[in-house]
Amino acid sequence: MHDLLTCPIVPVVHGGNTGSVTLPGLYAALAGDAVDSFPGLAAHQAQAWYQFLAQLGAVALHEGGRETLPAEADEWRALIAALTPGCADTAWSLAVSDPTQPAFLQPPTTRIASFRECARTPDRLDVPVTAKNHDRKQAQAVDGAPHHWLYALLALQTTQGYSGRGNLGIARMNGGLSSRVLVDRRPGPRWGPRVCRAIRMLLARRDEVLRRAGDDLFRHRDGLALMWLRPWDDDTRIGVGELDPYFIEVCRRIRLDPGRDGRFYAVGRPSNRTRVDAKALNGNLADPWVPVVLDPKKGAPALTVGPGGFDYRLAQRILLRHDELQLPLSMKKLCGERGEDSEIHMAVLVRGQGKTEGLHERTISLPCSIAEQLTVEPDPNDDAEPAPLAALSEYMVVRAGDARTVLRRAVLVYLQGPENPDFQNKIADPITARYDRAIDERFFEFLFDPQWTGDFEATREAWQKILLRQAERLAREVWAFAAAPGARREKARAASEAVFYGGLRKRLPDAFAAADDSQEDIA
Repeated sequence: MHDLLTCPIVPVVHGGNTGSVTLPGLYAALAGDAVDSFPGLAAHQAQAWYQFLAQLGAVALHEGGRETLPAEADEWRALIAALTPGCADTAWSLAVSDPTQPAFLQPPTTRIASFRECARTPDRLDVPVTAKNHDRKQAQAVDGAPHHWLYALLALQTTQGYSGRGNLGIARMNGGLSSRVLVDRRPGPRWGPRVCRAIRMLLARRDEVLRRAGDDLFRHRDGLALMWLRPWDDDTRIGVGELDPYFIEVCRRIRLDPGRDGRFYAVGRPSNRTRVDAKALNGNLADPWVPVVLDPKKGAPALTVGPGGFDYRLAQRILLRHDELQLPLSMKKLCGERGEDSEIHMAVLVRGQGKTEGLHERTISLPCSIAEQLTVEPDPNDDAEPAPLAALSEYMVVRAGDARTVLRRAVLVYLQGPENPDFQNKIADPITARYDRAIDERFFEFLFDPQWTGDFEATREAWQKILLRQAERLAREVWAFAAAPGARREKARAASEAVFYGGLRKRLPDAFAAADDSQEDIA
């Protein structure tokens, strides 16, 4: 029932018109750049949907011996159906009456009698955790259509983490409270070019993925790619050595039932073990989109992103600190790719203990003149100096941090008085947060500006002037509008100004050298 290969379940918008397509029809539409958006796809589900389409497309082409993407739906249907020999009539259906047969993202079982109802609506099955039903109302999609169940089921099975006893998470993240990270290079925001490039990237990087993973980690040929084909009755785990490097996960024992009234509901059964035996790998399964922390003491884990998301400091580490983080293979240029401007897209749904800490996305414009410098990884056995772009970015981060520290100290002196300021006090946090946001908006635009190429001295001066302007703007707001200790206001301001300008003259000397002749430069 509701077979993705034959039923037009997936709604798409193109050219202002909305229609529904099958999964093979969707791949044909993507190949023709005929998809503007997916109605009903929630923002937090987009990452899972994108990675699923890329992984499935790459596996289908690889197993079918194809190197180019078909343009016709019938060709895609044959390639996808070939991945499920003997069960193609059920393995792509959202609901199958016989539980001993695989359904889409739902492993077969002989113990369906032990399953219990776990969701009457797709949003109840979904990943986000909300506090006391306030942030995002729960179980509201009472008339959820099949595509709502499709997206919720996909997000659950391919991105979920630990959510209570017996509810364990996926293998491609460092622990149950972590998240699967996406760092991607894409030609633009449109779905067709994005997915098609991702499929080509996965095909082109397959051997490199296997090398990064180690020769014995994955099965090079005929590995299990669709984990819902394997029966899941007991707590036996699947070894990574049985899997294809682009395997599509299922982390929960879930089955969908259409119900007597035609409305889906989900039943499930807890598991005492994760489905994939990969705990020792700390999420590092050579996922082409996931940065890896290069720290042998920690087991070289997959990157975990915190509640702050992809701020400029973390983004700089991901893109340019190759001694700390292994650059994802998705960032590298593909053979035959034209020298055009592109984008860097980062996304993650940050998970906390019993809560969701936000959906974080960042898009950074990447000029083609910069892209080659960005993806050059250093030789670990070479003691040569860092590449110019990496050195400049590190300088920018350090100087931004210096200016932030001075601003914070100056604000605390003003607000608390100069006698005994508590520099651990958090009263200045809102000001430093505004400073961070202002620098965040300028950081990569400045770093990737071609005018700075090869002129480090001019770049250093320009960056210091930006930091000085931003810090002074915020300091002047505090001095003008914030309440200082009443009888000592002028003394507090004088002391604060001394801390501010004295500290910044020491840390940003080039900015002051350029600004001393013209106060307008820092107004």
